[in-house]
Amino acid sequence: MIKNAFIKKQIAKARKESRTPDFLRRLSFLVVDKVLTEHYDDSYSMKCLQSSLALSLVLDKFDIRSKAFVGELCVSQVFEDEKLMPSWNGFWGEDHHVWLCTEFGEFVDLTVKYLHHHPLSKSRNQLQMPAIWWSDTTQWPTVIRYLPQAPVNPQLPEHEMDDLGRFKKLVSKELESVIKFCSVNDIEFYPILHGPESMNELHAKGDLWLQKSILLQEHNIPHPQRIIEREQELMRKNSAKS
Repeated sequence: MIKNAFIKKQIAKARKESRTPDFLRRLSFLVVDKVLTEHYDDSYSMKCLQSSLALSLVLDKFDIRSKAFVGELCVSQVFEDEKLMPSWNGFWGEDHHVWLCTEFGEFVDLTVKYLHHHPLSKSRNQLQMPAIWWSDTTQWPTVIRYLPQAPVNPQLPEHEMDDLGRFKKLVSKELESVIKFCSVNDIEFYPILHGPESMNELHAKGDLWLQKSILLQEHNIPHPQRIIEREQELMRKNSAKS
């Protein structure tokens, strides 16, 4: 059992440090990931909206506010096959992605770790990348680009809204079960990218996605044109506000 006093200390730590404590990050990902992969079977890699809203639900129980955003995502695409050159993958142009932004400015993305299972990717044996709970969004590596467009206002068909409601109830039930029957030491979820330091640590431990992603920089492979243009647009907007 994870004692209520311990949870309260984690909540107080979040308020004091203005960041989600590592334990709550692992717990949130662990709970949502389990229900996501069970409930959505073969389609979980495409459920970024549902995943983000479920993570928001869990964080709300720890008094951490968050909001889902829709936008474009570009990450390195590297392969098991050494003959395949690294390239870019993600969602841009007519495609879009959803992730979560906490009140502390953290970007949270669970389903990015399943991008290699997405129907548009899985046929090429793309290497899996870590889940993301990025703390300092002013610092991004070249191989990860999140370009937000707007907050999410879920407007799904009625049957999908009903399904979303069922999914969120299952997540709440799973969270209660984990807190009741698991210990603090049972809460494991790995790997998670928190920022540049975690990237260096994972790279040193032999994470293949990170090691092969460096090739994009070494070969000076530019981002897709749409990503370049969108990033410039956001920079202009931010400059106008300051």
